[in-house]
Order: sequence, then structure tokens, then C-alpha cells
Amino acid sequence: MLGFEGVIASTITPSKGNEGRIPTYMEFLRQHGVRGYYVLGTWGEGPRHGVEHRKRVAEKFVGNLSSGEVAIIQIGSSDMDTVMELLRHANDIGATAAAAVAPFYYRPDEETLFRFYSTLSERSSIPVMVYNIPSRQGYQLSFSTISRIMGELENVKGIKDSSGDPGLALELVSEFRGRKFVSIGSDELVSYCFLIGANATVSGTAGVFPELVVGVYRALKKNRLNECFRLQRLLNRASSLLRNTGVEFETQRAALRIRGIDLGPPPEPVRQLRGDELERLKSGVLRLTEELRNVTV
Repeated sequence: MLGFEGVIASTITPSKGNEGRIPTYMEFLRQHGVRGYYVLGTWGEGPRHGVEHRKRVAEKFVGNLSSGEVAIIQIGSSDMDTVMELLRHANDIGATAAAAVAPFYYRPDEETLFRFYSTLSERSSIPVMVYNIPSRQGYQLSFSTISRIMGELENVKGIKDSSGDPGLALELVSEFRGRKFVSIGSDELVSYCFLIGANATVSGTAGVFPELVVGVYRALKKNRLNECFRLQRLLNRASSLLRNTGVEFETQRAALRIRGIDLGPPPEPVRQLRGDELERLKSGVLRLTEELRNVTV
């Protein structure tokens, strides 16, 4: 995993009975330069889905990997039994790694957090990753806490940091570059994360507009900074469209449907988009798609 560099899409999860559409979705992402899949994370609504559905989805992604690709399965839940069951399953199917959002709803202290990741580390043969997303877990993981977990636990091989804090991202890369896998999960920081030397971005928007996020990465690698920053601004617009139109994550499913990838209806009780919301989204998606025709990196 440490040798991977580039764009990992935080994938959208199909509804029950539609898991068979995952290979088509993966091929769509693959054709646009994505080589990594972060499965059942926040944009994939992992904690919203039942255990058996999560297992089926994970199996489809892992089972359809191409050479050189990675699948990181997010196993976090509000109870430890579910976390451990999903960890065992991720190991059994040969996932690249298992990521776990820090315990949520009940706020842990540092020692509890360390015990949580220590248990995962000890009971997994595949790498374990910290997943820091304060907006969902309800608190920020400090650099000292993360540093202790990643520094002392041998099988905690990396982190997805979705704090949106550029200072924390810089500290993580500076401390762990070459030793641990550091990925940044904030769309607004894609160009920044590669400038400072992170291994990867894990991007929700890449699950819908993969060519845009891959374009930012490729432009930077070719030292085409003006193009990189132009695409980053376009990425910011795309992220805003997906976050601020309609219903959280059903909007992303609807945007994919507009782009030709139908992953089924939203999970209950999430509503579908109203007509006015769908029209606004369709207009935004079509404008972005037209601008993306000029992406040549």
C-alpha cells in the first residue's frame, strides 16, 4: 500500500439488489484514471447500511480489482462487534486495507482511542488505517494522538485525514512520509496534499467526476501549475454542487445517474430529489461535463 500514489475514489454505494452494477461503476472510474477505491466510507454511507449489505459491496469491489489497484474497506460502526465482524470479513476477502472511522456518538479519550486501534491492529493480517473525520465522529483527533497510534502500532499502516486542516495534513506528511501511507480526504485540498507530498487523495467527488480529480493530480505531476489550480477551482465547484443540492449522498447517486451510472434508489428512509432539485443538479452536471471536455492532462 505504501507504494501507491494518486487518486482514490470514495465510492458511492449501490442499493440492496444492485451490487451487480459495481463492476460497471469501477470501469467508469478506471477509464478516467482512478486506481483506488475507498469503499463504504462517508460518501459510501457505510454506517447507514446493514452488515450483510456492506459485506456484499466489499466483495464486489475487491473481486473486481485490476492489477495495481487498491481497495480500502471502511469498517467503522458504533459498536465494536460490528467493527470486528467487518474487519474479519475484509481480511477474508483479501482487501488491500481496512480503515476504521474513530469511534463516534460516545466520545473516547486518548487511551480508549489507542485501545480501539490497537485491537484492530492485533487482529488483522491486512493493514489497518485510521480514519479521522471530525464532522462525523464529533471531535478532532490531535496530531499527538494520531502520532502515538501510528508510531506505536505496527499494523496501523496509514491514515485518511478528512479534517480539512492543512496544518494537520502537513504535520502528518512531514512525520510519516516514507514510513506510513498518508492520504488526505478533503476535496479542497487535493492540489495541496500532493504539493506537500501525501501519498494519495481520497476524494468523494472523484466517485462522480473522476477525470476532474485525476486531472488535478496529473497536472501537478507534470508541473503544469496553472492548469492544476484551474482544475482545483473547478473541483471546488463540483464539490459544492454535490454537497449543496438536494439530499446528502442521494445527490451524488443522482449525479452519477445523469452521467450514465445507475446504482439504484437511495436507502430507506432517504428521499429522492424533487424535480426542481434534479433540474438544478442536471444543469450543474452538464456544465461541468462540458468544461471537462477540455481537460487534456
